[in-house]
Amino acid sequence: MLLVAAPAHAAAPNYILVTGSGIKRPILMANWGENGALLSALVYAPKAKGDAVKELAKRPRFDLAMFWGWGGRPRPKRPSQANQHGWFYPAHGSKPPLIVATVNGYDFPRLVPAKALKIFARHHVPLRA
Repeated sequence: MLLVAAPAHAAAPNYILVTGSGIKRPILMANWGENGALLSALVYAPKAKGDAVKELAKRPRFDLAMFWGWGGRPRPKRPSQANQHGWFYPAHGSKPPLIVATVNGYDFPRLVPAKALKIFARHHVPLRA
C-alpha cells in the first residue's frame, strides 16, 4: 500500500478484492481512481498503537488482495492471484477500525480515516464486526 509512499497522485492497484469471514461473496473494488483515493487516505492516517495493535490477533479481519499492474487482464477471482495483501480490521467493541499493510517486510498499522470508511461502505464492506 502507499502508506509510506507518496501523495494522492501516486499509482494505485487496478483491483482490490476484499474477502473474509462475514463477507458472503468476494467484493471486487474495480475503480482505479477510487482505489487510489482509498490508499491515499491512509498515507497520512494516524498510526495505530498500543493495545489496538497488540490485540489484532483476536479481532475479525478481512483480506485486502491488491492487484497492481493488472490492466488488460481478466478481472481477478482469487486473493491468491494478488501481488500484495493488506488487512482491514473493522471496528470491534470499543476498538476502532484499522488497516495493516506490509511494505518491504514491515507492517504499517493505521487508523482508518472517514474517507476510506466511506469508500468501503459504498462497496458494502462491513465496517463493524
